[in-house]
Amino acid sequence: MDYLADAHGAWAMGIPHAFTRRSISSAVFLGLLSLFLLRPASRGAAAEEAEEAEVAPARLGILLDTSPEMGFLLPQVRKERRILNRQLAAAGRPEVPLREMEGASLDREGSISVGARKNLLYALRELFAEVDTVLWITALRGQQSGGGLLALEEMLAEKVEGRPNRRLLIRNIWQDQLQAGDTWLRDPPPLTEDPLALRNRPEGWYRLLAEGRGMILRSWQVPPPDFRECFGFPHRIVGAAFLSQLGIPDREAFFDQKFARDFTARHGLTLAREREEWPVRLTGRRWIDESTLLPFPDEAARVARAAAVLEELSARESIAEDLARIEADRLGVIFGFGYLEKDLKSHLAAKGAPPRSPAGRYLADVARIAGETLAFLKSVEASRADDENAAGAPVRFYVNERIELANNRRKPEGPDPYARHIANLARDHDVDAVYLFTNGYLGGGGYGSTALDLDLLALALRESSVRLYVRIPFEFGPASMDLTRLALASGGGVFQGRRDDPDWEIPPPEAAWPVATDEAP
Repeated sequence: MDYLADAHGAWAMGIPHAFTRRSISSAVFLGLLSLFLLRPASRGAAAEEAEEAEVAPARLGILLDTSPEMGFLLPQVRKERRILNRQLAAAGRPEVPLREMEGASLDREGSISVGARKNLLYALRELFAEVDTVLWITALRGQQSGGGLLALEEMLAEKVEGRPNRRLLIRNIWQDQLQAGDTWLRDPPPLTEDPLALRNRPEGWYRLLAEGRGMILRSWQVPPPDFRECFGFPHRIVGAAFLSQLGIPDREAFFDQKFARDFTARHGLTLAREREEWPVRLTGRRWIDESTLLPFPDEAARVARAAAVLEELSARESIAEDLARIEADRLGVIFGFGYLEKDLKSHLAAKGAPPRSPAGRYLADVARIAGETLAFLKSVEASRADDENAAGAPVRFYVNERIELANNRRKPEGPDPYARHIANLARDHDVDAVYLFTNGYLGGGGYGSTALDLDLLALALRESSVRLYVRIPFEFGPASMDLTRLALASGGGVFQGRRDDPDWEIPPPEAAWPVATDEAP
């Protein structure tokens, strides 16, 4: 009986909450689906739940890591939490407090190596004084000692009369991780960039959260076999490479969401959408629409929040306002958009009907924003004579590039078109700086894939001493950290959000040229 064989194999591998489509089909046929969906709680867990039911409802707090690698997640958390608190206030419920702290360094109290302002122990103690569960959103980078982990374990074990037991949920997430998606399965990042990989030091954090003290929620990581009960898998994973690492011989598996149900019972909030999956490719619109960062009261509240947050994150200065910020006597301006030919045909055939697929919504954004650039170019042409007669007016040179691809696997032939345009602008027009307004798509994967040739871009910039300024509208996804470092190294930068939006006050990463360029003779 296949369904029993599948179930036995999963239990033996320490994955009691995972099951494949094959096992589901058999279970449904025999009316035994609940065998896989429900796990009886242990007597100790049941007693603990009864004990917590006798005290006040649990309160939630958020600790936000403000390290540069968090990127666009910082303004998103700030905006979502503000909206969540308005929704809770309307329901007569207490707000969710937020504390911000850079990094994830942890040591014992009074540590000399980790100062008080950098020591996670103090930030958590402050939050646990008023809440019972802390959702810590962090890249988990920093100096962490065994003594610090032990001190944090003792803090989590502290009992406060009339209050539920303490819980720590680590949402281990950062921008590069989201943009890489499942490509890290085939091409893992260096050890220093993946602090929770098995080959680094995973067991300290997992052991800290074992025995009901909390969970780790992390995309695209295989937790240690002995601590899988501390790991929050999504509802569904499609990917044979990942599942094979869990010992599941299939390309699709579904996972029990008991940890999410427990969170709802404890806080009256939903931690993750019912059928949420890990994102494979990141675009801003799809990330907001299909993923959950902060909990929400109900589906209607989530939809309303997502719409408001997407609108706020997508808000930006006009092209003319961006250009006015750039100090350059001679400025090159490149408008570039890549897309698949078939998606454009589908968009045109829809004749304005609302798009239904992610690709359709992406093309609708491309058409709208590319139309904005065309309108700007027309206005420039209409006023060119006046601009040329203005004393001291900067000289600008414009390039309009459309990259239509036959499929998403092949990139355009020849060198990176944007690097080529920068080199041409520097050679033919001696520009001081270049403003690149783009969706950044050059094939090599689905929409959201980053395929810009940063080595060639860096070469073009360094040889000509040209500063690069980049604007990628949020709907298409954030500019990659490597592109941001390159732009900063050139003396330019990346424009994000609106300058007058305090939520976009985020620390920039360190300026750096691509490693291959630094090592070139």
